[in-house]
Amino acid sequence: MPVAEIQDVKALKQRLTQLHGFPPRFRQRVLFHGENLTDDVTLDSPMYLDLLLLTFADVSQRQVDKLAAAALQGSLSEVESLLQLPQDPDLIGGGQQPALKIASGQGHVEVVRLLLEAGADKDSASNSGLTALMTASGQGHVEVVRVLLDAGADKNSADNDGFDALMTASLHGHAEVVRVLLDAGADKDSASNNGLTALMTASGTGHAEVVRVLLDAGAVPLDQ
Repeated sequence: MPVAEIQDVKALKQRLTQLHGFPPRFRQRVLFHGENLTDDVTLDSPMYLDLLLLTFADVSQRQVDKLAAAALQGSLSEVESLLQLPQDPDLIGGGQQPALKIASGQGHVEVVRLLLEAGADKDSASNSGLTALMTASGQGHVEVVRVLLDAGADKNSADNDGFDALMTASLHGHAEVVRVLLDAGADKDSASNNGLTALMTASGTGHAEVVRVLLDAGAVPLDQ
């Protein structure tokens, strides 16, 4: 691989994942003469390197809970450190939620990016069926919503009550999130288990701007 294309070990690992489908960089170890090179080591000259691919470490429940806590607090360095074990980002802590859903609900967009890079399941759902996208949409975290959609999160996935991300954003009056979801192709007329649509939800909760956005997008009016 040409040195000019690779700045450091981190970039090398990311390129290997992109080009060859290798596991995320957290599960790669790059060795030079048997010595592990950390991600920040600069690669500025040709050299022979060895690559090891790792399985996830057998971590304790305490470490799983630490990842959940770091995701909640938005501690990027702590999340990075735990993922480097390498720790499975989808393990469930004592709070019964994966780290991605926790970070998404708090609006910690860089932590969300990091967890997605580590291979976190973008559509993992809680016992009630809530996904990271639904959680971020309900909290109005538009940048997190964009990142999850760019990663391929299911925009029409619904919880156990049949509520999807668009309905959840509409319920809480998050017009910009509604716009982003509609632009991504979310079903504007999907209905919950009890027959409620996003437009009905926004109308019933008095969110006039959301109603306008949905009508402009062609949502079926309430009188039809």
